[in-house]
Order: sequence, then structure tokens, then C-alpha cells
Amino acid sequence: MKTLKPLLLTFAFLFISNTSQAQIWKKLKKKAEQAVEDVIVKKTADKAAQMAGKGMDKIFNIDFDGAQADPSILPESYDFEWKYTMQMTHKKGNMNMTYYLKPGAKYFGSQPELEDNPMANGMFMVFDEKLDIMAIFMETEDGKSGTLLKNPSIDIEDIAEQEEVNLEDYTFTKIGTKAILGFECQGYQMENDEMKITMYMAMDAPVSFNQIYGSHMKTKPKGFDPKWMEMAENSIVLEMDMIHKKKKKYNVKMTCVALEKSPKTLVVSDYEFMDLNTDQGR
Repeated sequence: MKTLKPLLLTFAFLFISNTSQAQIWKKLKKKAEQAVEDVIVKKTADKAAQMAGKGMDKIFNIDFDGAQADPSILPESYDFEWKYTMQMTHKKGNMNMTYYLKPGAKYFGSQPELEDNPMANGMFMVFDEKLDIMAIFMETEDGKSGTLLKNPSIDIEDIAEQEEVNLEDYTFTKIGTKAILGFECQGYQMENDEMKITMYMAMDAPVSFNQIYGSHMKTKPKGFDPKWMEMAENSIVLEMDMIHKKKKKYNVKMTCVALEKSPKTLVVSDYEFMDLNTDQGR
């Protein structure tokens, strides 16, 4: 999706995780039709696939026949302390994605919230940067099952270079502040001839994706002050508005509707892991 291209490393993650997971659900649906007849997977995938951009296959082109990992490498459990919910508003519809984080942890969890399909709450995904894997946990009336996949290494700026995107073509401006969910958020704006991106970040957030993926950048747009990155070490995006000046269909707005303490523990042994190659559980 073209709206991904101009985002800085620290801001790109949110949009990528929403749309790339939609691609993953689309692939899960295809696999489910072949072997795992699970209504939650199929209905969730149907909705999520509608939200996904075709270009995301370049980022999460997961081969379910050769990308599985051994579940024995997983820890006994994944613990989370904070819930962070982003609402994505797009021409094709709205979608909520809830992320679960823990200060200092090198992993995070995510869960879709689909208005017309409350059963989607039965799916939970964990991205573990340290183990370089993505675990999909599903809970249905028939029980709990899991699938473990190798997580491809993603370099946002390398992808931008391949797509002939130059961050130096963008002007980066520090704008005013805005109160969101009780946090005083600093605003920033990126703009070029095609795109205008306005974002507000809580600089003193209790959790941040920077702890997982870092906040370094190889290239910087015009007007960008490196000191801002130091200030953003513990930051998280609470609002992002992306406007395409020529094609409105690419317009997307994301707003944080919840950032609150919500302890959650996922016990790995509670799930029977599936081998999608052989359709046999582990």
C-alpha cells in the first residue's frame, strides 16, 4: 500500500502490523479451507483480507509450507501488562487492533476486534523479536490450538529504497501538542507533493514499540532534528492521519482508543500446536 512508503521507521510499524496481519489471516483462510475447518479463522480472514493492501505481500510473503518453527523453542508463557488499541479508519471500513505489551519485553501480542464478528477474539498473535517467530493462538469450542511461524526480518527503510522512496523528499515539521487519553502528545508532520502525514506521540508512554524494534534511522527527511529521536525513546503513537493529495482512496486515519493496564498471561502448554504441512497436531 502506497501509504506505507513515506513513514519513518518508528511510525511505520503500526500500519505495517495492521495490514500485514490482514495478509496473514488471508493466507490462514486458504489453509483453513484445505485442512483446519475453523469458522473463526475463516470469518476473521474474510474481514481482514478486505482491509489489506496488495503491496503487503512484499513484506509478509509467508510460505506456510516451509516457514514453520519448532514449538519447543517457546517460553512457558507470555506475560503482558498493557493494552494498546488502535482504531484504523479507511474508505473500505473500520478495524480495531489491540496490542499487548510489557515494559522491557522483546515481544508483543495482537488481537483483532471486528464489529461484525465478535468471535475474532478467539485469535491471538505473538510476535517474538528475540526468537524471530510469530505464534498464532486460536481458541474455539473444540479447544485451543497454535501455529508457530518463522518471522521474516523486516527493514522498513530497505523496502522504501526498493520502492524508490526517498525520505529526503519529505519535509518534517514539529507542530503543536494535543491531549489524547490523558497524555500530552507532541505533534509532527511529514509532507511532500503527494502525501501529508500528521501524527501525535506520547513521549512518556509506559510502553513503546521502540523497546522491541529500536528507533534508529539510516536516512532522515528535511527539517528532521536528531534530538527528537532521543526524546521519542519511550514514545508511542496515539494518532496518525495520512492524506494522499491525489488519491483519496489511500487516506487512512488511526486513533488510539485505549492505552491502559490490562495484565494478561498466555500459557503455551494450554495449546496444541498444528503442523500445517501434515495437518497433524503436536
